[in-house]
Amino acid sequence: MKKADLRALLLSIAIGLVFATLGSLLTGNSLERWFAELEHPWFSLPLTGWYLVGGLYYLMAMAILYQLLTATGGAERKTLIGLTLAMLAGNEFWNYLFFGLESTFAGFVGLIFFAILVVVLFIRLWKFRQRTALILLPYVCWLAYDLVWAYQLWVLNN
Repeated sequence: MKKADLRALLLSIAIGLVFATLGSLLTGNSLERWFAELEHPWFSLPLTGWYLVGGLYYLMAMAILYQLLTATGGAERKTLIGLTLAMLAGNEFWNYLFFGLESTFAGFVGLIFFAILVVVLFIRLWKFRQRTALILLPYVCWLAYDLVWAYQLWVLNN
C-alpha cells in the first residue's frame, strides 16, 4: 500500500470514529431508556439490529471516504468528500433530533431531509464513480425502510 493510500485509509477511519463517538454522545442513554419504552411498529428491528445497522453505516461511510480520498477528479471529488462529511454530520444531527430531543416527530422530519441529502450524494457518486456509489446503495435502500419505520413510530407514539 502506498503511503498516500495508507494516510487516506487512516484519515477515513479517524473521521468515521469521530462521528460515531459524537453520535454516541448525542444519543446518550436514550437508546436503552426512552427508545426502549416507545411503542414500535411490528416490523421494527430488535435493539441489536439497530446497533448492527449503525456499525455498518460507519464502515460504509469510511469506505466511501477512502475511495474519494484516493480518487482523482478535482472539484467534483472535493464536492463529494464534502457531501460525504455532510451525510455523517446529518446523521449525527438526526441522532440529536430523535434521541437528544426524544422526539419521534423531529426524528421523522429530520430523516426526510437526511434521506434527500443521501440520495443527492448517491446520484453525484454514480456520475463520478459507480463502484463507489454502489457502496452507498444498500443504505439508500435502508432509508426507504427507515422512513416508513420513523413515520409509523411517530404515529404510534403521537
